[in-house]
Amino acid sequence: MARSASTILQSLISKLPNGWALGLRGGVLDAVLEAIATVIADVEQGAENLMRETDPRRANMLLSDFERCLGPDPCGRDLVGLTVEQRQKLAHQRWTAYGGQSIPYMIETAAKLGVNVTVDEFWPSRANSMRAGQRLRPETCQFVWRVNVPGLVTVVKFRAGTNRAGHRLGTFEISAIECELRRIKPAHTHVVFNYGAT
Repeated sequence: MARSASTILQSLISKLPNGWALGLRGGVLDAVLEAIATVIADVEQGAENLMRETDPRRANMLLSDFERCLGPDPCGRDLVGLTVEQRQKLAHQRWTAYGGQSIPYMIETAAKLGVNVTVDEFWPSRANSMRAGQRLRPETCQFVWRVNVPGLVTVVKFRAGTNRAGHRLGTFEISAIECELRRIKPAHTHVVFNYGAT
């Protein structure tokens, strides 16, 4: 924890030798020591701020250095359009990614990006384990993972009076999490996304 300039000044004064020449306070020596104490306090505060910068989630001054070290975004996102908080989350997720191709790893990766997801696995239908009313699933469904994403879809509909001729009747923007999860999925699986699920 950084000390204040007054605390540092008192510490410097206490280290002066005893004697009648240095016993009087308020002179030129105190002014020099006060200037030195101010510089030391600034250095200590700067060091404390730099300690916070070692974590990408709290980095401001060093955020661009984290992004430079991590290289270009593998999903091709334009970092200029992102807020500082979004850039911090993305840098933290990429900085701490250790790899893995399991469902818990996918859920953890999404959580680092600020999205709570669930993942469903499917199994092919078997004659002995089926009950009436259950869906039949083919053999290939065992390689499908469904990621349930709560919200994160922007649907913009055409409105008379607001939109004009030539505008789309509607747009559907998917979330940025799709690229991230498709990138880390196991090679033999197919990931589908279910938006609006809890």
